[in-house]
Amino acid sequence: MFDYSKLADYAKLTQVADQLAIERHNKLKGDRCAFFDKIRAHLIEEMKKANAELRKRGAAALIDQNHLPTYSEELFLTYGTDSLCRVGLGVRGGGCQITAVISGPPNGYEISKKEYTCSQDKLCGVILSEANGRKPAAPSLPDEIAIDIVSAILMGRFN
Repeated sequence: MFDYSKLADYAKLTQVADQLAIERHNKLKGDRCAFFDKIRAHLIEEMKKANAELRKRGAAALIDQNHLPTYSEELFLTYGTDSLCRVGLGVRGGGCQITAVISGPPNGYEISKKEYTCSQDKLCGVILSEANGRKPAAPSLPDEIAIDIVSAILMGRFN
């Protein structure tokens, strides 16, 4: 006869651990969303500044935001009709990760990508694609991240 008491104890421990993981994830999600909202607000301000300069220079294209309700943790920024920058929120380690991907002509594939990771204490650093393998000095605050993203959209790639 098999001893199901050991399996029952194990199942109970697994349930408790799963519940703790869910609670921890929900707590982190609240922090991440607040940080992403700050970046969103700064991106909108930087877009307004960039568009004002583009208008002064008589540029045919402006930076615009496309709102897709089902993508609450992502922003879609366009420059004209060719270039798209998708800014998304994700989880990495103990904090959040903001990923900005520029796609464009001629085929709509990814042109450039940059990842911004943020720890719980809200101090951020930048990690370029894993292929690069190095951590340069880069933006660390939501307003600096927004400036970096808007600048990259205008240049067509991240540095």
